[in-house]
Amino acid sequence: MEFVPLEIRWHGRGGYGAKTAALLLAEAVIEFGGFAQASPEFGPERRGAPVQAYTRIAPQPVRRRGAVDRPDVLVLLDARLVSSPGVLDGATDRTHVVVNAPEPVAVPGVPAERVRVLDASGIAGRTLGREIPNVVMLAAVAVAFVGLPPGAFLRWLEERLARELPEDMARRNAEAARLAVEEVLPWLRGGRLLTVGR
Repeated sequence: MEFVPLEIRWHGRGGYGAKTAALLLAEAVIEFGGFAQASPEFGPERRGAPVQAYTRIAPQPVRRRGAVDRPDVLVLLDARLVSSPGVLDGATDRTHVVVNAPEPVAVPGVPAERVRVLDASGIAGRTLGREIPNVVMLAAVAVAFVGLPPGAFLRWLEERLARELPEDMARRNAEAARLAVEEVLPWLRGGRLLTVGR
């Protein structure tokens, strides 16, 4: 499949899985024939502390390293981070923002039509028994913005998670991802992905 250059910045809190989501997205892109790079930015190593990570995607090898300063897609695993210092740095009226929230969220400087909300914590709570939103947000970004084929991506994800998690937990994570995909399919316009660009 064809990939367009895409820079994604993930913001979360310690224990929310932002770094894992960034890495899994890069792995998935590589599995589907693209090029990708993921990197975390380490801050205080404690649960609940702000965390950020980056995923770069391209149709050719990714040479650029370091922080994503001007994200095409900004992923917030906690809606409260909207008002945190630095989180919106580099976001423009061309940036897409995906927020883990049960209802619409205003993001300063970003048009409302470029802000999408997904109740990732709610989906995770119902399927996993824990409100860890990373797999739900990963699935949303992978399908809606990267353009990975939903069925093939979900199969890949379950197989990938089964290498590290007990079978039941891998299956429940895959179910959370499936529910996320169902939620984001209406975001697509006329069967095409939302336009991503600077």
